Amino acid sequence: MNLETQNLNFSRNVPPTLEQVQAYFNSLHVPVTEAEVFYFYYQGMDWRNEMGSAIRDWIMAADDWVWNLEN
Repeated sequence: MNLETQNLNFSRNVPPTLEQVQAYFNSLHVPVTEAEVFYFYYQGMDWRNEMGSAIRDWIMAADDWVWNLEN
């Protein structure tokens, strides 16, 4: 996470709002459409990962999502 992102002071509480997710992805210079895909994917899964465990930190999940996009 870069300094700009740290200064935005995002709440890690789950579930985040769509606006929080869009702002976070924007701070990472990722298109807002990808933020919406992330948000609705996890919203549809009741904020659980693929193994069924509850997501406790949506920012960590978002970072993994973005990493997978880029790699």
